[in-house]
Amino acid sequence: MRRLLVAVVSAVSMAVLTSSVLASPATAADQPVVSPAVTDRPVALPAGTYHVPVYRPAPATSRLVVCKPGGNLTGLAQQLAKECAYHDIQAAVDAVRQRGTTIYVLPGTYREQPSLATPSGPCRALADRTTLSYEQQHACPHLRNLISVSGLDDLQIEGVGAGVVVEGDKPIGIRADRADGFYLRGVTVKGFAEDGVAVVETDGYVLDQVAALNDGEHGLAAYGTDHGVIADCEASGNGDAGIATASASDQRGTRLSVEIRGCRSHGNLIGYSGTAGDSVYVHDNEFSANATGAVLDSSVQAVGMPQNHAMFVANRVFSNNADPYRDCGTKCPARAVPVGTGMLLAGGDENTYASNFVYDNWRYGIAQHWIPASRRGETDPAKQRDTSHGNRYVGNLMGVTPSGGRAPNGADFWWDEQGDGNCWQNNASSWGRPRSDPAALPDCDHPSSGGPYAQLGNPAKTSVVTACAAYTPGRRDPKGCTWLTTPPRPAA
Repeated sequence: MRRLLVAVVSAVSMAVLTSSVLASPATAADQPVVSPAVTDRPVALPAGTYHVPVYRPAPATSRLVVCKPGGNLTGLAQQLAKECAYHDIQAAVDAVRQRGTTIYVLPGTYREQPSLATPSGPCRALADRTTLSYEQQHACPHLRNLISVSGLDDLQIEGVGAGVVVEGDKPIGIRADRADGFYLRGVTVKGFAEDGVAVVETDGYVLDQVAALNDGEHGLAAYGTDHGVIADCEASGNGDAGIATASASDQRGTRLSVEIRGCRSHGNLIGYSGTAGDSVYVHDNEFSANATGAVLDSSVQAVGMPQNHAMFVANRVFSNNADPYRDCGTKCPARAVPVGTGMLLAGGDENTYASNFVYDNWRYGIAQHWIPASRRGETDPAKQRDTSHGNRYVGNLMGVTPSGGRAPNGADFWWDEQGDGNCWQNNASSWGRPRSDPAALPDCDHPSSGGPYAQLGNPAKTSVVTACAAYTPGRRDPKGCTWLTTPPRPAA
């Protein structure tokens, strides 16, 4: 029975998914260059004329080798050790002279001591700045970054064997900035004040089998990028999102800009965050034990707003009930999310959620609410209601584990009742039929249109959203915000 249900759900989901993408407009409007408020400078999207880089199998013809003394090396690592000429990854990056070079990094912990030197000359005057232009980052690469790949195309950095770790006392661990064709594989990056890995204004990149642990903000982050893939990764213990894509290239559904697949993101504030997560394809991942499993939003000023045309397919989203707000002291989260929620769409259009397993999230399985354009600094009255339209939730299995066990969500679906063209269809639930608020949801043959709350949302719900938007780390309990504690576990 379960196999039949999943087969039917998948078939219906993919049919609607295909229809949604093919029906999308063929062109995207030019976007202004404004700050996404989640990186250290305003970003501009790349031209989008490059491609996703292809992995170059070892041993590459053009190569450099980095190693640490000692250790028992076997296989390829032992073979490459004979060619080791560098003990710091940055030294090898600086030595690259040929496009298409691969840097092999042998097992060890790389703290990159030369990158920690006190800045001198013109860089000293910039040392206290948190916002640096590309030119300043390029000239002073280690003010904020332990390892910097800047303006260097088609570089592959590959950890060989287990135990290649990058850690150090910098805001960002590895930064790839305007580095088209960047490929990072087999490395663990941990303990940085902001992002473990940050890919910025880059067209074509892959983060492959990369782990990001215990970073202050994002584990693996991409800002203003196109033709990107984040695959088979792990992100855990990060202060904001384990995986984040901000201002992904806005293709309006004509093609993908960023693909995230096969990753496991757990124990963060958010498993995946897509601020202006446009044209992203998030599939076959596991988001668990976060406060909220996955978030798309249009809540700040950023390139590509309002968010649109993301696809979440065949993900496992479960047990996202962690409470990072309790007794957080001086390390409270920077933003408020609804604790106990599988997936949240906070203002976005034409997104598809299909064939996901969403279970054991004690508040909501999947929630959607709108964001007035004024929240992101947009003053045009005609644009105030430009989010939360045309979203589809099709063929998801709610409150049921992949093995068929019963693990209910608090409510399978929650909607603030604002927006046009939204629909819920062919979703199944451990309750028999999905439990939702409101109790009746429009299907895809009769998507939302009009209704008493279509313009501004149900006031009882929008008041909670508005109250929680007032949260700051210094104001951890805004009046009327009910999101910030773990709700009771639903009765099975």
